[in-house]
Amino acid sequence: MSKETIVIPPDSETQESVSESASEEKSIVLARDVLPETLPVIPLYDRPMFPKMMGPLIIDNAEMQKALLSEDTDTSSLYLGLIMTRQAKDGLHHVALDSEDFHTVGVTAKAIKIIPPSPGMPLQILVQVLKRFNVTEISSQGPVFQVRVQYWPETEFDTNEELKAYSVAIVDSIRELVQLNPLFKEGLGLLLEKINVNDPGSLADFSASMTTADGAELQKILETDSIRNRIEKALILLKREIEISKLKVKITKRIEERLSKQQRNFFLKEQLK
Repeated sequence: MSKETIVIPPDSETQESVSESASEEKSIVLARDVLPETLPVIPLYDRPMFPKMMGPLIIDNAEMQKALLSEDTDTSSLYLGLIMTRQAKDGLHHVALDSEDFHTVGVTAKAIKIIPPSPGMPLQILVQVLKRFNVTEISSQGPVFQVRVQYWPETEFDTNEELKAYSVAIVDSIRELVQLNPLFKEGLGLLLEKINVNDPGSLADFSASMTTADGAELQKILETDSIRNRIEKALILLKREIEISKLKVKITKRIEERLSKQQRNFFLKEQLK
């Protein structure tokens, strides 16, 4: 099993495709869907994915492609278990060889569009992430691990004043980040309109996923069941992201001023020749 599974955040074009696919297959994300207790595992090596996220998985491994698209697989209702691999002592995420290489909390995702592999092109699976789970058992069956899972129950919480304050702080921080970082403007400007401050758990997941935090930090948020603790951790990541963006702006401005000064001096010297 080679380390060839990549998760790519959807760009604006992909997001449009996701919306079209989701509207065509409305039944795939209903809460009443019965989720399987055993899932084929797609190892994630960089960052975890969170419930309610959509994005493509790119799978280059030929053996994994064959196993996922075998005649026994019902691709019309394909569910996958997305689990982050553990970081090795050298600080890297290596190919998962046994159950100990995986974290114990992952998410289930439903394939909403499958683009089969072709010469020179990998298998692409557009997924919608549905729910967190605890790993109860992982076994290796050929090129694809199989995981038995226990799904997290729906979290009950009171939308108290503290959670409301955290939610407002999250939204304000996202708006500030959008203004500071042009990379976020196009996609997040639209998404801000859809953010639900009355769903602090999903708000925490979404805000954490948009940061450049490393996989280990995001995995901790994925594993946090307390809504209050989760949204607090997400807010900390957002505030740090804002500080990083501010520093980038200062550095860019300083370099531009330095280059501008050098250019002025150069042109002045040329005029004096």
